[in-house]
Amino acid sequence: MQGVGTGRLVASRYALRQRRATLGAIEVWAATDSTLGREVSVTVLPVSDPHADPLLEAARLTASVNDHRLVRVLDVGSRGEIAWVVEESLSESTSITDLLTTGPLPPEEARRIAGEVASALDVAAREGLHHLHITPHAVRRTKAGLIKIAGLSTAAAVEGTPVPDSAEAQRIDALGVVALLYATMTTRWPLRSAVPGLEAAPRVAGAVVPPSEIAVAVLPDLDTLCTDTFSRPSTRSSAPTTPGEVAGRLGPWSHTLVRHVAPKAAAAPPTEQIPRVRPGATAAAAGAGASSAAAAPPRAPRPTRPQPHKPSHREQRAHNKAAQAAEERREIAARRRDPGFLDVPEALESSSGPLEPPAPLVAAPVEKEGRYAKIVLAVVAALVLVASVFAFNQLMGAVRDMNTAVTPTATRTPAPTGTPRGETTAPAQSGTAQSPASEAIAFVGARTLDPEGDGRENDGAADRAYDGDTSTYWQSEGYKAADFQGQKSGVGIALELPENTKPSTISVVLGERAQDATVYVSANRSIDDATEVGKYTGATGSQEAEVPEDARESARYVIVWVTKAMQENDNRFRAIVSEVTAR
Repeated sequence: MQGVGTGRLVASRYALRQRRATLGAIEVWAATDSTLGREVSVTVLPVSDPHADPLLEAARLTASVNDHRLVRVLDVGSRGEIAWVVEESLSESTSITDLLTTGPLPPEEARRIAGEVASALDVAAREGLHHLHITPHAVRRTKAGLIKIAGLSTAAAVEGTPVPDSAEAQRIDALGVVALLYATMTTRWPLRSAVPGLEAAPRVAGAVVPPSEIAVAVLPDLDTLCTDTFSRPSTRSSAPTTPGEVAGRLGPWSHTLVRHVAPKAAAAPPTEQIPRVRPGATAAAAGAGASSAAAAPPRAPRPTRPQPHKPSHREQRAHNKAAQAAEERREIAARRRDPGFLDVPEALESSSGPLEPPAPLVAAPVEKEGRYAKIVLAVVAALVLVASVFAFNQLMGAVRDMNTAVTPTATRTPAPTGTPRGETTAPAQSGTAQSPASEAIAFVGARTLDPEGDGRENDGAADRAYDGDTSTYWQSEGYKAADFQGQKSGVGIALELPENTKPSTISVVLGERAQDATVYVSANRSIDDATEVGKYTGATGSQEAEVPEDARESARYVIVWVTKAMQENDNRFRAIVSEVTAR
């Protein structure tokens, strides 16, 4: 920012030393209070910036809340073209995000961190202030284990977030604290909003997977709290709605740092300046009526949980083995996000066609004949024989199907009108071609659409929707209700057309039972901003749709979006698309 640099005095008192972070015109500097000789953090921005007035007002309100877990605001003001907010420095602390780079924290430490944050936000809520942006980046831990929360009210002012009514604001903060608890135990972020440095938590049928399924040693009450908060909307009545309720379900917790079971590498230096806890700060919660932190009466000590014992070598090995298993699960989850990946149980459950013939089994060479060698060889030989017979039958069936498919039938080429029965029609001249409007356009690929779920819907069978065979089809995963159990508005499949093609008609063959479906054309693989060309309610079999003239130029994808699935014989509901053709 113009006029701000190293050595500049802000408010004739705070000497700027090093710029630590920027956000647009807002800059955060490490500085020295020349009057008291202490380190501080100074946020500067132009007074003309639209965030200036909301930020200064939020900082003044935050300064009125007296809680040792909240970053203290020391000075707020503006002069000339510069506005500033001065806070205590936390340069020697580490954000929770950086702590999680080496793995999850112990469950009792996660309880302690979330409990301290929830208690501090409950104190702020009684003063009418809320955070609205609780993430692992907003919470820091000092070497002594003290918890500090940055951005009370000011984070919302910087982001331009409108402040809702008190009940909704407390619900947002309560949700953020439970999400912080989930992240500290799993290193995954359970909310829809992305958090830099953390992977998204896996979801099953739209619901976040409980932490106990992806992390080790998760305590039952913590697992239940996360499940109640991030389960389906119809079962969230038991979820906490205020930070105070979260603190009540977490307590009591340890008031000292709970160390890792396994040794942890030293944390990297912080990338942005955060206020530091003032020496000897033991202030009570705001609203106690004390004029200073030192004069605040001491609170009655809470009962603490037993401290974890030092692990034995056997427990240490078990912990390392569990951590390795958790890492393997994370790798599998990452592979599942690859559209080309399909695991065996899902293939067996969702495949509609016959299984591929198995490869012949080959017995491994026996290095040394033992007591049971002959029996093993006999069993292996029997298995090879059975597999060979099964593979031969499958192969012969495939050959018969191929011969049937390539044998021309009289119904595929009807005789032209006016040709007497029994006469042979002369072949067309070599220069005569079929009308381009009736020629099928070959698709170059297909991907399934599940934007409101886990992002995949049996991708391995997507190519069956345009293979030219109406006896094969793509089907979605199975659901308990035709409306996908109310978890999503629909699922579908997007088929990609070659470049520079202008489809005029779209033909869709649906399943044998009624479905509700909509056909779109779009420039991208999404129904957002797509052009609707056909909508069918209770439809079965073949459907036709005309593409408007003004939508043909940008029609790169044909999307079939099913909003009501059909019921199959196993009483499961699935979206089914047998064949899609563009002309």
